[in-house]
Amino acid sequence: MNDSVRISVVIAIDNAEARLRQAIRSALTSDINELEVIVVDNGALDRCADAISREHDSRIVRVRLRPGHGVTRSRNVGIARARAPYVTFLEPNDRLRPDRLSAAVNALDRHSDAGFAFANFECVSEAGETIRPSGMGCFPGFTSVATEPLEGNWRLIRQPDLARGLLYENFIGTSGVVVRRQLFTEIGPFAEEAACCANLDLWFRLAHRCDALYTSDISHSQWEGVGDGGKKDSAGEECNAVLRREKTRWNDRTARRLIDRRIAQNLAEVACQERRRRHRLRSSLMFAYAFATSPDIRWLRGMLSTVLY
Repeated sequence: MNDSVRISVVIAIDNAEARLRQAIRSALTSDINELEVIVVDNGALDRCADAISREHDSRIVRVRLRPGHGVTRSRNVGIARARAPYVTFLEPNDRLRPDRLSAAVNALDRHSDAGFAFANFECVSEAGETIRPSGMGCFPGFTSVATEPLEGNWRLIRQPDLARGLLYENFIGTSGVVVRRQLFTEIGPFAEEAACCANLDLWFRLAHRCDALYTSDISHSQWEGVGDGGKKDSAGEECNAVLRREKTRWNDRTARRLIDRRIAQNLAEVACQERRRRHRLRSSLMFAYAFATSPDIRWLRGMLSTVLY
């Protein structure tokens, strides 16, 4: 393998991913030849091993872990094994566009203040048909984030604007994000204790550290209902722990209220789940907790409907 690797593509797998070979091939056919594709196998089934072995390319690095470590741990192992100055992540069911890695790397080379780059994506069906040509269109809050035009379709998002924008919603998809590897040394990798929303935790930490680059050009295809790019935070306690940690980084009252609102929304989602399971007491407590965190008449109505359910 060429020692002058410019970018490391990390693919974490833990199941019989139906489109893994397509994902690997989409990375290998990038117009950057100086890359490595690190496939971290977290106890995947034989079909995954077969998909990897079919691609006879010395740029593929396979790392096998014992089952049970989870995707977040696998990504961190991939980061640790990366040799390039830039690291990108690819969900095993997604496909990269051939020119997007070079575009991101070149843009980051030109703008040293930006720590990472991300892009728009398209959502496709099981049949491969485009469902939504712009995945970023699902995040109306992103349109209010201040950006500065650069060359081509690239735009610069200053650190304060990026940090505040992420308080409203997670608009950054995991696939196709290109990060300077040095930043993982400075702020740490994905938080393994927050597995269900480790990506959001990382974006928060990056947003308090550096500027970012964004382009509306499509970087990858995401299979509807499979990838995690840009999805809503889980309602679990792990995500609320991430939000509470982010709250400690802010003194601004408006920012802290925005975070409380998201925490309350997660608690209300848990309450609804408990109501469907007919756990009325726990559901009522979660709605009460949501109201105490961020007062909203909806949570009181939810509590009342739980009691009367």
